[in-house]
Amino acid sequence: MFLEDRRSDTEFEKVLVDATELANDLEIDPVFVADSIRLRKKKRQFDYEGKDTPVQNAKLNFKVNFYFAVLDVTINSVLERFQQLQQMKSVFGYLYDVKSLNGVTNTQLMEHCIKLKTAIRNGESKDIDATDLCHELQAVARRLQPDTVTPLDVIKFICEQGLVHSVPNTFVALRILLTLPVTVASGERSFSKLKLIKMYLRSTMTEERFVGLAMVSIENEIAQKVDLKNLVADFAKKKARKAHF
Repeated sequence: MFLEDRRSDTEFEKVLVDATELANDLEIDPVFVADSIRLRKKKRQFDYEGKDTPVQNAKLNFKVNFYFAVLDVTINSVLERFQQLQQMKSVFGYLYDVKSLNGVTNTQLMEHCIKLKTAIRNGESKDIDATDLCHELQAVARRLQPDTVTPLDVIKFICEQGLVHSVPNTFVALRILLTLPVTVASGERSFSKLKLIKMYLRSTMTEERFVGLAMVSIENEIAQKVDLKNLVADFAKKKARKAHF
């Protein structure tokens, strides 16, 4: 992995060379400054405990406690994300190209549908029926146009053709796929937006206003196209308390 290759003393020295050049361009002295705080000694409770050997060299301290630490956190996050993607692909992978299901045998497609049904069921409650989903996917695959490739294109095709009630299992499966945070960044962006909106200065915000601001923030592109003058005028008319005689 690219990040794992960067976790070495040789790569660290290369980073220092680049950082030194950048510091010189910014007219900053490229020198590691040692921490002036006195190091605390931890009292040992047992004799077999090893003595603490704090890193006093500023350069070595930066490499161990910052450079390697940041790389370790990044590598673990990336590995965790790819493991989730692999698990998701094993369950939902065949739905990424519904058009290609025309060349899949009925037995293979049924195995995929059973695996999906098992993965998303909750006890005795289930969202889809494997047999119905298999037949629906075969029917939808035959009707798709060559340019209908992605799951989003398929679900748009289903809505535009009025097939939502005809292929309910396919519609539910595609909706679950498109709303998984591990597959799309929109789910994660929505949570990050909530943290920006509801901060300690707005801790008493009502739920209705909170949801409205979150929607405006997430759908920023659509909000930019709204005519604010007409919007304010409509709001003023509805909230006006003047009596007309």
